[in-house]
Amino acid sequence: MKAQWQHYCERVAALSQRERVLILLTGLILVFALFYYGWLEGAGARLDQDRQGLVTAQRDLELMGLENQGKQAKLNRDPNLGVRNQLTSVKQQLARIDDELKAQTVDLIPADEMAAVLESLLANSSRLHMLALTTIAPTPLVPGDQADNLFKHGIRLKLEGGYFDVYQYLKALEALPRHFYWRLFDYRVQAHPSAVVEMEIYTLSTSKEFIRG
Repeated sequence: MKAQWQHYCERVAALSQRERVLILLTGLILVFALFYYGWLEGAGARLDQDRQGLVTAQRDLELMGLENQGKQAKLNRDPNLGVRNQLTSVKQQLARIDDELKAQTVDLIPADEMAAVLESLLANSSRLHMLALTTIAPTPLVPGDQADNLFKHGIRLKLEGGYFDVYQYLKALEALPRHFYWRLFDYRVQAHPSAVVEMEIYTLSTSKEFIRG
């Protein structure tokens, strides 16, 4: 190796000054070229990395923008909107039920007139006698403490008379311009042709007061 290096040195020494300068310049150019292209390759790799990082940053920024838009939309939306809609729906249902209940009471006998109507019809029959007339405590039609509710007002009536007398009385009740509901009807023959009839009838009212009359 040393002999080879000595050989190169002797060959260089044998060259003219101009040739030695050319060789030196050529070597410098080669070193510079190697350094330059090596730097360019590294710079290109770094540039690619920077470009990829920029694309990633832009994508992340877009995602953050969309996320912020979603959060802003949630903030602008009324948090109680769903509850309000449900409440409105429930109120509409209650109003509809209330209208239906009121419609059912239009043709009913008022609770405070029931006793008087029953007695007045009984006065038209001389062979039908009233044994008892009892009012029944009103009960709510819809269980629970409702703001708008209807109450059942009932009367238990006990009569004595013949079959046809009872029939005519019931027929007169059914022919009234205002009606009521039947809950109980019990017909028992005591001594022919006399019979005892027990019946319960009721009407509906928004008042929970006992029937007077």
